[in-house]
Amino acid sequence: MNEIVVPIVSTSDAAWAAAEAVSLHRTDPSARIHLLNVQRPLPKHVSQFFNRNDLREFHHESGMRTLEPAMRILAEAGVPHDVHVLVGHPAETIVRFAEDHDCRQIVVDEPSIGVLSMLGLGSIGSQVRHLMHEHARAAATAATSTSIAPRV
Repeated sequence: MNEIVVPIVSTSDAAWAAAEAVSLHRTDPSARIHLLNVQRPLPKHVSQFFNRNDLREFHHESGMRTLEPAMRILAEAGVPHDVHVLVGHPAETIVRFAEDHDCRQIVVDEPSIGVLSMLGLGSIGSQVRHLMHEHARAAATAATSTSIAPRV
């Protein structure tokens, strides 16, 4: 099955990301769509005044508000999807989620041209692309560094 992550960073991302997910699902109806929102953790000087359940509920509600427009678009198009709200650094959490769920695709915005995006410091999409490139390079290095001694 083709697992696809569709990270939604803000409600302004929802329409184009959901449209892309609908298009990908129509191309491959067996594709499984994972809508993902990553909430940044609250600073410690703020979070120390709340218990874990309140923080979890706050992040979940904020994430669901962000995902709601995309969920509506996918539901109207009849595209089945799973919804996930996580807390962490957005780009790192998106890449880790994709790896943990064996996702073959991550839907991100168009790459921008510039020094910041080349260094992985631009949008969340450019950071995700940078991390995926780094992970692919590390995996290729690990694969080639394993050698088999020739038979004598």
